[in-house]
Amino acid sequence: MHIGMVTAIYKPVVNGVTRMVELYREHLEAAGYEVTIFTLGAPDASDDDHIIRSPGFQVSDRGYYLTPGFSREAQKLMRQVDILHSHHLIMGVEMAHRYGRCPVIYTNHTRYDLYGNAILNLPQPAADAILRQLWPDFCDYADLVIAPSESVRQIMLDFGVRAPTITIENGVELQPFHQPPNPRRKADFGLPDTAVLLLYVGRLAAEKNLDGLIDQFAIAADVAPDLHLMLVGDGLSREMLVAQVNQLGLQDRVHFTGPVPVPEVPNYMAAADIFVTASVSEVHPLTVIEAMAAGLPVVAVSSPGISDSVASGRTGLLTTRPDGGLAAAMVGLALNPERRGQMSAAARADSDRYDIRRTVALTQEVYERLYAERPDLKRKQQHGRRYLYRQRVQSTLDRIFKPEEREHPLPNWLAPEFWLRDRRDQHDQWK
Repeated sequence: MHIGMVTAIYKPVVNGVTRMVELYREHLEAAGYEVTIFTLGAPDASDDDHIIRSPGFQVSDRGYYLTPGFSREAQKLMRQVDILHSHHLIMGVEMAHRYGRCPVIYTNHTRYDLYGNAILNLPQPAADAILRQLWPDFCDYADLVIAPSESVRQIMLDFGVRAPTITIENGVELQPFHQPPNPRRKADFGLPDTAVLLLYVGRLAAEKNLDGLIDQFAIAADVAPDLHLMLVGDGLSREMLVAQVNQLGLQDRVHFTGPVPVPEVPNYMAAADIFVTASVSEVHPLTVIEAMAAGLPVVAVSSPGISDSVASGRTGLLTTRPDGGLAAAMVGLALNPERRGQMSAAARADSDRYDIRRTVALTQEVYERLYAERPDLKRKQQHGRRYLYRQRVQSTLDRIFKPEEREHPLPNWLAPEFWLRDRRDQHDQWK
C-alpha cells in the first residue's frame, strides 16, 4: 500500500509534527508500506526521492509556507497513492482532498483555538469565531479525523467538527529514553551532584509560556536553594527569556543549552530530576511522553493533552493555578527525593502505552479499513472540489467578520481580499 503524508512543514525544521511524520514514515516503511511525503518550501539537502516539495511563500520564521496549489509533480503523485494522511489543517487536508483520488485522513496536531491568540495576536473571541467556521469546514474534507488525545478530540467536537473522529495517541521511540546511549551527568553542565535539575525541552516560543515558567522558578528557587532549571532548545523568544533571567538575577540557576540534536535529547534527560512545562497549548506533547519514558516526574499546568498523559499524584504534579501552583509543585518534588523516586518508576511504567509501534499499528488498521471501504466515493464532496472558491469563501468570511464591525486589523492571509483576488486555477479539475 502506498501512503502519502501531507504536511505544511518538514525537516530540517524540528517540531512535534515533523517528528511524528518522520516516525510514521520509518515504521510504515519497515512494515512494507511505500511512503511519500508531500510538503512545501525549498528543497533540502537531506531530501530523497520520496520527499516532494511544492513552492510556497514563507509566512513565518517557524518554517511555514502558504501556497494556492501544489506543483504538477505533487498533484500527479497524489492521484496515485492509496491513502492520503494529512497532518495540517489549512495547507494539508484540503490539498489532499483536492488532488487525491483515495481516502483522506487528517490528524490534528495543534490547538488552533489557542494558537490564533498566541501567534496572530487575535482576541480570543475572534480566534474562536474563526475556528468555529474553519475547523469543521476543513475537517469535512477528510473521511476520518484522528485526535492524539481524548480531551483534544472533545475540544474539536465542541468547536463543531462533524467528520468521523477517533483518538490515536502519539507515540515515541521508548528505547533511547529507557537506556540513553551516552547519558549526561550534572557535572557535564557545571552543576554539583546535589543539584535538583528541572528540565524543559522544546521551542522557546511565546505559546509555550516560558516567561511564566521562569517567573514560577524564581519563586521556587528562593525556597529550594539547590534547584536549577535547564531549557533545552531554541526559538524566537530566547533573547527575551535571557533578559528576563538576567533581570531576576538567576544567571547561575537557569541554563540555556541552545538547539540540541534530537538523538541527544535522551542523554540530556538522563541528567535531570524533574520535567517542567507551563504550556497549555499542547495536544499530546512528545517531550512529556519522552520525559516519562526517561523516568522523569512531570510538573505542569493541567490542560488538555498533558492531563491525558500525566496522572497527577502518580507520575507528576499538575496544577490548575499556573501562578503559584507551578512553583509549589516544583518545591514539593525538589524537597522530597523519596516521592520523586516513586513517581519516576510510575512514569516509566506508564510510558509503555506510548510506544510508537502501538501508534503505527492502530493507524495501519485505519488505513486498511478505509482502503477496503473507500468512503471517499460515497461522500457528497467529491475529490477535486476546492474549498477556496469565491462564493463559499465570501459566505464563510461574511459569517465570521462583519466588515463594519471589525475592531482589530486582520493578518493579510485572513483578509477576504487575499483569497478572493483573481488568480489562474493551478490544477486540473476532477471530472
